[in-house]
Amino acid sequence: MAVKKNSANSIANDDRNMVSPAGLPYMNISDLAKRLDISPRTIRYYEEIGLLDSIKRSVGGKRVFTDNDLRRIRFIQKLKILGLTLAEMQELNAIYETHRKNSKVFPRIIELFDSHKRSIDHRMDELKLLKAEIDEFQKRMRDKLRKEQE
Repeated sequence: MAVKKNSANSIANDDRNMVSPAGLPYMNISDLAKRLDISPRTIRYYEEIGLLDSIKRSVGGKRVFTDNDLRRIRFIQKLKILGLTLAEMQELNAIYETHRKNSKVFPRIIELFDSHKRSIDHRMDELKLLKAEIDEFQKRMRDKLRKEQE
């Protein structure tokens, strides 16, 4: 199958089954969204804000994605689970784009995670207090019920 690049991000093919230069099949946005359990709009949004910057397009202008894009979005999802915001991810991406070295990005990630851990600790303290208040409220309600039943 012949696949040729018409420009930096445009791909032409002689067959409907496009493959990347590495020989891996391209995915359309719907297939990628299904594999990641997210909406195509989310994928387009990640591209709009610069978190996905190497999206290829078919000659017809449709986005085509590789396994690298799949891994990148999974990484974004993992960072979100770990508490990073999209703005923080954009910041990290900008640092990486400027220096092209993990050694420049990792200190900032560590700093962000330290901040998020402090926030988690604070929230856990608040939740412990809330639990204690609920326990106390339940105790008073039980005591009142017991007195009413005597």
